[in-house]
Amino acid sequence: MLEVGDSLGNDLGWGITRELGHDSHVTLVQADKSSSGLTTPWFYNWPAKEATLIAQYHPQLVVIMFGGNDEQNLRVNGHVVAFASAPWIVAYTKIVKQIATTATKTGAYVLWVGMPIMGPNSYRQNMVTINSVFATVEATTPGMTFLPTWDLFANKQHQYQNNERVNNIPSVLRSTDGIHFSYVGENVIATYVTKSIGSVYHVIVAPEAPMNIDN
Repeated sequence: MLEVGDSLGNDLGWGITRELGHDSHVTLVQADKSSSGLTTPWFYNWPAKEATLIAQYHPQLVVIMFGGNDEQNLRVNGHVVAFASAPWIVAYTKIVKQIATTATKTGAYVLWVGMPIMGPNSYRQNMVTINSVFATVEATTPGMTFLPTWDLFANKQHQYQNNERVNNIPSVLRSTDGIHFSYVGENVIATYVTKSIGSVYHVIVAPEAPMNIDN
């Protein structure tokens, strides 16, 4: 399993390492890059890096979590297109499709983990746009599964929730920025992703120390 992403991907990867780190049937390669994203190839060229990682490790599953740093303008054919504009959606969709198919064309499956609900208002709305692109690409990309996480971290009123009971213990799920995960939040999303891997791909994997939000 290859896991790639930005700083939120790091949070997820650390959690998965704790939940699957002792499973002898799983080899996890975590290759996230904080502050990176799919709209800033001048900082970190993910299409090239992903291709290198896949050629090196030959993963059967690529778990991807990008989006947190992608709410910015894009340069397309020498022109700057504004975030969330129609040309931006087209360009970003193309990038996401490239990232997904770089893996699927080798025979690997892609599990694309969506952005969770966010604390800051405008940022939260921007993540809705980002997630909508992931869902659109999934519909036309065989071998790719989009796994939403929005509702996992929202309360019953579908609002951002920083605190919940986890395994019957009052817990903080997110960092003070309202974006990143706390240690417990990392384990909650990792538990969710690990269980989803089992159900989506019909394999026997189980989180070592599952943390679930109480209903």
